[in-house]
Amino acid sequence: MKVCKFEKIKDEDDIKQVINCIRQEHPYVAVLPVLTQLQEWMQAISASWFHEEDEVSHTTVNAIEEYCYSLTNHLITEPQLNQDMKIRIRECIKKIHALVEDKADLLIDKTIKAEIYGLSSDLFTYSLRQQGFRAQTLDAGKFMQINLERKPDIPYIQETVRQYIDENQDVDIFVAPLSICKNVYGEIDFMSERRNDYYATVLATIFQADEIVLSTQINHIYANRNCRREQHSLTYTEAEQLINSGVYLLYTDCITLAARSNMAIRLTDIHDLTTERLYISSHDTGDSVKAILSQDSATFVRFTSLNVLPGYLLMGKLLEVINKYQINVVSMASSNVSISMMLTASSDTLRIVQRELYKYAEMVIDENMSVIHIIGSLHWERTQVESHIMDTIKDIPVSLISYGGSDHCFTLSVHTTDKNKLINSLSRQFFGNQCAA
Repeated sequence: MKVCKFEKIKDEDDIKQVINCIRQEHPYVAVLPVLTQLQEWMQAISASWFHEEDEVSHTTVNAIEEYCYSLTNHLITEPQLNQDMKIRIRECIKKIHALVEDKADLLIDKTIKAEIYGLSSDLFTYSLRQQGFRAQTLDAGKFMQINLERKPDIPYIQETVRQYIDENQDVDIFVAPLSICKNVYGEIDFMSERRNDYYATVLATIFQADEIVLSTQINHIYANRNCRREQHSLTYTEAEQLINSGVYLLYTDCITLAARSNMAIRLTDIHDLTTERLYISSHDTGDSVKAILSQDSATFVRFTSLNVLPGYLLMGKLLEVINKYQINVVSMASSNVSISMMLTASSDTLRIVQRELYKYAEMVIDENMSVIHIIGSLHWERTQVESHIMDTIKDIPVSLISYGGSDHCFTLSVHTTDKNKLINSLSRQFFGNQCAA
């Protein structure tokens, strides 16, 4: 069983692309965001409503109605389905008009938001029915409950969803609106949009899926795009270590949940739903290099000892300050007199660090750096891998190399102006001509 999650559906062409992808993938659950245009109007309603601009709010609601009618006429041509969808639109719009008549209230605002999310999902549900699917919008607000820490209450959800599935055994596909849930007080609520992948992974876990397809922004990933999956596959451990090093890939708990359920994760780009970019599972293909990831906006910092503190105390002092200001360390290397790091921190934060450490070390800062992570099975016994990497980059100035801290990652740091040259060289070496961002 499969779950698919999509992101940023802007217009009618995007809707058709998503529907075609669903037809090819045949997921049991499709997790969809609210249409981008509806989201913009939804925010406009909140702003005008809280500023007591009732006329503006009602005008925006009418714009939503016209937009949904237009999409219905273009996407749902079967007469009965078209009529049913228009009835659904009228009911929803009437309810929203009534809600904005009330005094501005956060809970009512969430109710309006939930209505628009549901309307957006229903447009997809009826479009899929037009394609012959027995589709139904998943009322996630009934069973997707979050606890006091605003995390999904998985035991409660599992118990509730079993009954829901039993009551809807004739459904081919559920369409679930992204992020909608209820809090511990039974009120409508929403999970953070930054956790969309996690929301979908929780649903996939609850429905006991063996695979989840996540459409996400991954234009910083370079991998072999040919049909051989083993050449762009990561293990759960490789993916988790990569995320923990500061590289954006997925919300970390997605990997933990997937590994616990032995559920494979397929990553596709939001602009290319048909091409698999990365595949994450428990299976280790054994390939030495599987993917190359880039990370921009990093800063190279070298701390050179002023010989005030012994080396071990200097290291302790340095890490204490970094922890104090919660600075992310991407990679590091050290000698008996200096410590070099790639950090992600603002210039203001680095100036504060410099003031705290000026008695103990001299700081050299180089901004506009990029970090390249070479991912794969890079255990020390694979004696040829590092030599191939070093030979490939011999004509490119490298500021920092980090290797040995993990069996799955070899990290290079270069000026951002040299990033593309480095990636192209590594791609030719390990992926031939079939690698692309």
